[in-house]
Amino acid sequence: MLNLEGRVFMSNLDDPFRIAEREIEKLKKSTSVVIVDFHAEATSEKIALAWYVDGKASAVIGTHTHVQTADERVLPGGTAFITDVGMTGPTDSVIGVKKEQAITRFLYQTTHRFEIPRGPVHLCAVLIDIEEKTGKANSIERIHIKS
Repeated sequence: MLNLEGRVFMSNLDDPFRIAEREIEKLKKSTSVVIVDFHAEATSEKIALAWYVDGKASAVIGTHTHVQTADERVLPGGTAFITDVGMTGPTDSVIGVKKEQAITRFLYQTTHRFEIPRGPVHLCAVLIDIEEKTGKANSIERIHIKS
């Protein structure tokens, strides 16, 4: 497992593309299955990284925006990809935060401690079938379970 953070609209960090290439190469010495969690804001950066490591990583799973996308697929080189796997948490919220608190923050630009609301929840995930011997993905399936 490799965790990377994107640079678009986020803090100025080291290049996730070059780090991915270097770290995947290291991981491949001990395992054929390499899953990349790419925590990034911009969908374009997530998709570009997936194409960049296609055939090297088993999967690139986008995170950060909390909203599950409907673009899961296996790229030609065998890398499973989804722009954002989504969040697991309260359904009636603003990305997991009490909606009233989030709205107040947007209206008044104030910061305060956020609280997690109670009530119905949902789980977002993906199920990926990966060929253990080759590290290539056969399929990726979105999972979204609501309570």
